[in-house]
Amino acid sequence: MPRAAILAALSLLAACGGSRGKGDGGGDAGPFDAGAYLLAVLPPGSPAGSCDAHAEQPSHFVDATDAWGLGKDGGLAMVGNRIVSVDLDRDGYPDLVVHAIDTMQREPMPSYWDGGWHNESDGGFVRLVSVLMNRPRPGGGRMFVDATVASGLFQIRGGSTTELRNAQLATVADVNGDGAPDVFSGTYLDGNNPQKDPGDRSEILLNDGRGHFTLAPQSDPSQMKSTWATTGATFLDFDRDGIPDLFVGFWYDHYGTSYVGSQARLYKGKGDGTFGDVTDELGLATDGTGSEASLVAGTNARPSYGVTACDLNGDGQDDLLVGAYGREWNLLYQSQPSGAYVEEGQDAGYAGDLLRDYHDNQFFLCYCTVHSGDADCADAGAPLVVCPSPADSAWDPVNGPLPWLNNGNTFTTVCRDMDGDGRPDLYSAIIRHWWAGQGSDPAQLLLNATEGGPVTFDRVPNPQSGLVVPHPDPQTGWDEGLLMAAAVDLDNDGRPDLVVAASDYDYQFGLVYVQQPDGTFQEVGQSWGLHHPCMSGLSVADFDRDGDLDVIVGSGTARTCSSTAPGGGGWTSNEIHLYENDASRHGGWLEVRLRGASANTMGIGARVTVTANGVSQVQEMQSGYGHMAMGNDIGVLFFGLGACGSVDEIEVRWPDANLTTERWHDVPAGHFVELHQGDPNAYAVVLQ
Repeated sequence: MPRAAILAALSLLAACGGSRGKGDGGGDAGPFDAGAYLLAVLPPGSPAGSCDAHAEQPSHFVDATDAWGLGKDGGLAMVGNRIVSVDLDRDGYPDLVVHAIDTMQREPMPSYWDGGWHNESDGGFVRLVSVLMNRPRPGGGRMFVDATVASGLFQIRGGSTTELRNAQLATVADVNGDGAPDVFSGTYLDGNNPQKDPGDRSEILLNDGRGHFTLAPQSDPSQMKSTWATTGATFLDFDRDGIPDLFVGFWYDHYGTSYVGSQARLYKGKGDGTFGDVTDELGLATDGTGSEASLVAGTNARPSYGVTACDLNGDGQDDLLVGAYGREWNLLYQSQPSGAYVEEGQDAGYAGDLLRDYHDNQFFLCYCTVHSGDADCADAGAPLVVCPSPADSAWDPVNGPLPWLNNGNTFTTVCRDMDGDGRPDLYSAIIRHWWAGQGSDPAQLLLNATEGGPVTFDRVPNPQSGLVVPHPDPQTGWDEGLLMAAAVDLDNDGRPDLVVAASDYDYQFGLVYVQQPDGTFQEVGQSWGLHHPCMSGLSVADFDRDGDLDVIVGSGTARTCSSTAPGGGGWTSNEIHLYENDASRHGGWLEVRLRGASANTMGIGARVTVTANGVSQVQEMQSGYGHMAMGNDIGVLFFGLGACGSVDEIEVRWPDANLTTERWHDVPAGHFVELHQGDPNAYAVVLQ
C-alpha cells in the first residue's frame, strides 16, 4: 500500500522512542531534525494462500556510492573498515557508524583529533570516525550526511565539541529502556606499543532518541587495562531481566610473546547505562597463566577477533561464541539453567575441525631441513616456500603438532538458521593460507544438529555445500582472507544467502553465495554486480526501505590490495562503496522492528518466526557480532517472501523472564512493521 494511502486510510500513532515532535530539544535545524516517526495500524491482509514463498527472484546490484554522498564525487569521500548500520534517530531509516582502521595505527596516537580528520602526508584528509545520518536527497532518493561532531558519539569527557575520542568499534542496544538505541564505543589498546595509548577508554553513550549522545557514568567496561585490545562486542540479555548486558572480546595482551589472549568479559547491565563485571561468577573465566597444561586442555584465554551471542539450543538463553585467532580453538559458552555458562566448544564441534595433520605445513617442512634426524621428519618432503633464516625459526616443534594449534584464524561467526529447520546454524569467516596445510581450518558452514541438551554441530565440507573460495592457483600460492560475513536474503526468495568480505591478499573479492533450492550455494558476486575487490568492511541493510537489502563495503589496502597489477584491489584508501539492490521489483518482503515491554525495548534476543504458506523463517534479533562488532540494521529483521503477498503468522518469543510468546496473523507483505509486546496490532512504520 502506498504511504499516502496508509496516511489517509489508517489511524496514526506518533512514536519516536518517546513523544518528541519535530524541533524538540533545541538547536538549529540540521541532520537530526527528523521529528517523530509515524505508526499506522495495519489491518489484516488476506491469508498467504498457495503462494510460492521460495519463488526465485533475480537480483542485481549497482554501485550508488556517489548518489548516496559517500564517494569522492559525492562529497564525503568516506573511508572505513568497521561499519555498523542502525537507525540512530528513530526516523525509520538506517544510519551509519564508521571507524577507519587507521585509528589503530597512528604513532604516537593523539588523545583526540580535530573533527575526527587525519591530515595525510600528501595533504589529503581522511575521516577516522564518522556518524552519517540517512536523509532525503534533493530531487528524490536518499543520501548520507555528516553528523559526526553534532552527534556527540565520539565526544571526550570535559565537554569539548570539537575534540573526539579515539575509538575502533561500536555496537548498539537500548541500555536504559527509553526506546532509543545507545552505543558501546570500544577502544583498541596495543600492549606492545604503550606510546600509542591515547588515554581514552571504552564508553557507553546514551541516545536522546534523535541521535544526540551523552556519556554515561563510567563503569566496569571503561576500566580497561592499557593492554586490552577490544576487537568485538555484542549486547544480549543473558538473565532476561529486560536490561541489555554486554559481552566484549579482546585480542592479545602482548602480541607475539605468548599464545594466551586477553579474557573475554561479560558485563551485567544495571538499566542506567552502567554495567558490572560478572565474568568470573558466571563461569567464563579462563586460565591466563599461559601454562602448557592450559594450552593443551584449551582452558587458556583466547586471542579473539570477534564475539557473537545467539540462542543455539532454543532454551531462550543466549550462548556466547568467541572466534579465536592464531589457529587456536574457538570457544562456545553454553548457557545453563542456573544462569552460568559452561565452555563446550570442542564437544559441540565449533572449536575446530578434526583435520589436524600438520605434515604438509610448509614451515614444518622447513624445520625438517635442519632436523632431518627428528623421527617426525622421516617422510618430510622438500618445502615449496623460501624458508626463513634460520630455517626452523617459524615452527614450534613442541606446540605445532598439538591439536590446540591446528584450527583456524576466526574473524567473524554468523549465527542464523540457514537450512530452514528452525535451529540457528553457524558460518565462520576465517583467514587461511595454503602453506599451513590441512591442519588449518577453512571457513565452513556448521549445521545445528542439537536435539535437546548440549549444542552439537555438523560441519559440511565446502565442496558439498558449494561454499568454495576460488583460488587463482589451486596447488600453491593462494590465501583466503575472509574477514566478515553476513547471512541475509539478497534475492527475496526466503532462503538466507551469504555475503563474505575477503581482503588483504592477491585475488580477494567480496563473495556472494546465493542459496539454491537444494540447500547448496553458488557464488554469483560478479554476475550480480557485487564483486568488490579486497572487500574489507561490511554492513547490509535496506537503506532506502524499498524492500530489498543493499550492501555497504569498505576497501582493503593491505599488501597487494593497493596494487593495480592483476590480482590486486587497486585501492589507495579504504574507501566505502554502497551497492543498491533491485530485488524488490520482483519479490515479496517484510521488515520487522520490535518494541519490548517486560523484554528489553529493542527485543535483543527475541526469536521471530514468519510463516507464509507453510514455509517458516526463524531469525533472532541480534546486536553487533563478529570482527570489530559489525552490525546489519541493528533492531530490524528482514524477511524475503518470494511470491507471497502476505504472511499467515508472525510469532515473537520475547526475551523476558517468562519467554512470553505472541502472534500476529495475516500481516500484509511489502511493509516495514513494528510489533509491540502486549499489543495485538501490527503497525506500519510510515516513512517520511
